[in-house]
Amino acid sequence: MTLLLLSGCTAGPRTNEQSDINRSTEDRLVSDVRMLSETFASRNANDRETLDESGRWIGKRLWSMGYAVDLAMVNETNPQRGFNVVAELTGTTRPEEIVVIGAHYDAEVNTPGADDNASGVAAMLELARRFADSPMDRTVRWIGFTNEENSNSVGGVMGSFAYARDALARNDSIVAMMSLEMLGYYDETPGSQKYPFDSAMAKRLGMDLPDTGDYIGIVGRFEDRGLVERIGASMRESGRANIVEAPLPAMVRAIWRSDHGNFWISGYNAVMITDTSEFRTPHYHKPSDTIDTLDFERMAGVVDALEVAIRDLATLNEDE
Repeated sequence: MTLLLLSGCTAGPRTNEQSDINRSTEDRLVSDVRMLSETFASRNANDRETLDESGRWIGKRLWSMGYAVDLAMVNETNPQRGFNVVAELTGTTRPEEIVVIGAHYDAEVNTPGADDNASGVAAMLELARRFADSPMDRTVRWIGFTNEENSNSVGGVMGSFAYARDALARNDSIVAMMSLEMLGYYDETPGSQKYPFDSAMAKRLGMDLPDTGDYIGIVGRFEDRGLVERIGASMRESGRANIVEAPLPAMVRAIWRSDHGNFWISGYNAVMITDTSEFRTPHYHKPSDTIDTLDFERMAGVVDALEVAIRDLATLNEDE
């Protein structure tokens, strides 16, 4: 996989970040979601130039925080298939052990993708900003994935598939992967939350799932139960988000539908952090997926909770 160092620099100036310090988390999230969903609204395969430009913008944001940034081509023989945006916070005592935090920056055709997935990218950028000067035991790798949406990966490859495949070939020791996938839509109306299976299956699994869409979900396979529970415990510790843990049978096809699924294919433990997409929001893959439909107060709480979880995953415990 070809890596192109953004701007040829190893670290960027912090001028933009200095101005960010004086803004609230909500303000920063709003600004980033607005940029992606309005300035780069057509970031899809029908407008590859805008899609790639949005990726370069993400890279510049990370670069301004002091990260070295790589634009990793997903297809070396066809650069037009786009690139992943990769930045890394190298670990102090076990740098070979890696925690991946990823979010796809492309949107489906005919939608500005404020929730799907400008919300996930904005959260990733805010978290990267918070950790920029705070290396931990393990390496934390921030990745903006291209080509997650079906129409953008046609004739090519998902960015996360290429990355996970190459990570396996490199024998990367990825101890956990979190896919930040749609974090901004909430609905307190009873009955607003649906699931990709019926209540009878939930009962068989011993799950008491809410029917109100006011939470953030941690989704994994049964094999990822330990990771799901660890992340859930850490996020609850923050007291900033309503959390539902959902380790599910791998046969539930809906749980594969984001970048974490490609890490499962490569043998890594991974989870999806999500507002459950079309099982809650009526705006999924529609022109109405706009910034005004999102709850940035709740999103800020989710980011605070994720900060605790990432710190826990990247810091060694006595028994590790």
